[in-house]
This record gives sequence, C-alpha cells and structure tokens, in this order.
Amino acid sequence: MNQPNSFPEGFADPEGAAGPVTIRQPVAWGELDALGHVNHTVFLRWLENVRFAWFERVGIAALMRESQGAMGPILARISVDYRAPVGFPDTILANARCAKLGRSSLTLRSRVWSEQQQAIVAEGEVVVVMLDYEGQRSAPIPEVIRAAIRACDGDFVQARD
Repeated sequence: MNQPNSFPEGFADPEGAAGPVTIRQPVAWGELDALGHVNHTVFLRWLENVRFAWFERVGIAALMRESQGAMGPILARISVDYRAPVGFPDTILANARCAKLGRSSLTLRSRVWSEQQQAIVAEGEVVVVMLDYEGQRSAPIPEVIRAAIRACDGDFVQARD
C-alpha cells in the first residue's frame, strides 16, 4: 500500500466490485485483551464479516432470505493461522475467496492485513456446507450461485464436482 488508493496484493477496494471480496474495519479499543492486543476471537469475527460480505456478493445471502431460512450455509470447519498480534489504533483489511467448490460444500480462504504493520496478520480457511435446514441434510449449491462464485473468484476456484 505505497500509494493512497492502492491495496496490498490479493486485496481489492472494499467499495469496488472487483474480487476478491474485501472489507475494511477499524480495530476497536474494546477488542483488546489484557495484554494490549486484539483478542484471538476477534479475528474469527473479522473472517465472519468478510464471509457474509462474500455471501452477499455471490447470492447466498439472497437465497437465505428468499427461502426464509429453509436453505443456507452452515459452517463445518474453521482454521486460523495467526501471523502477528494486532494493536490499537489500526485498521484491517480482510478478504475472502472460494478456493474449492464442491456439489454441496465450498472452501473459502481469507487473509487479514494490518494497515499499521503493512503485513498479513492472519490467514484463515472455512468449509461451508449448503444445508436444507428443514430436512437437516446437505443440499446442492444452486447453479446460479455456482456461476456467481466463478464470476467473483475466477481462476482461484478449484471445482470438486
């Protein structure tokens, strides 16, 4: 981020339409723990926030609303590799991209960038399963959403049909 309107490699303008989906969030004073750095659980919230921005972009959030909660994603697995502590004041960028796209599941990879440190401070991965909440079983990801995922994340997506 050497220039005012540039973004680190792998991140996009949070206000733009280009991928990967990226959000910007200021670090809040209340997110610090007794040791003066952001508590590890806050990183999970940042990953959740960018995941839901990604859900909005590819149509999963609309599917949840249209089905009145009968169909939608459920988190099956989450992992985070913490690279460096984050303090206050700071602002982070978090991104999300679909890395693997299966019949009823997908894997999102995310990174968190500290503007203060000019570095990646965490990397995460989640596995999300599309769930038929009424039948309590996995459901195929609709083709319209699959197409939106491919349009959003392009060559980054590895299909596992």
